Amino acid sequence: MKYFISISSYCIFFTIILLISCTSSKNIVKEQPENTQNNIIKETIENNFNNSDSLYVIPNEENSWILYISETEATSVNPINNITFFVFEKSTNKIIYQNKYSNAEIKWYNNEQLLLIRHFGTMQKTESSNIKKYIIDIKSEKVKELNENNKSNI
Repeated sequence: MKYFISISSYCIFFTIILLISCTSSKNIVKEQPENTQNNIIKETIENNFNNSDSLYVIPNEENSWILYISETEATSVNPINNITFFVFEKSTNKIIYQNKYSNAEIKWYNNEQLLLIRHFGTMQKTESSNIKKYIIDIKSEKVKELNENNKSNI
């Protein structure tokens, strides 16, 4: 009997130690945007994005600007995708650039520029002459086509 109590005590002790060790000591803190940011972003999304579209939120490397993208996927009925996007600046709580394109992809090129890839006509193959790439400078709002020399760097 003494042996049984000893084993049960060890089992209880082991279970308590196991439960304590399984609890996470890490505190995960999510950065919550301020109410002003929430209202500006929410209003812009409601006014410019469709609820049925995919929504992507992509910060730049410095996490100072955030790219919000709404994409209507291409289907067999409508083979053209549409993207609507805006760039939100966290420090000023303002939308600093906004636009929309058809048959396009958009992503960060660097911390202050976006890479816009446009597909013209019917896609024949992956590296078709129907694909054009552009750099969008957020600060100046200028769109500049990449020439053949720069395309190999992307």
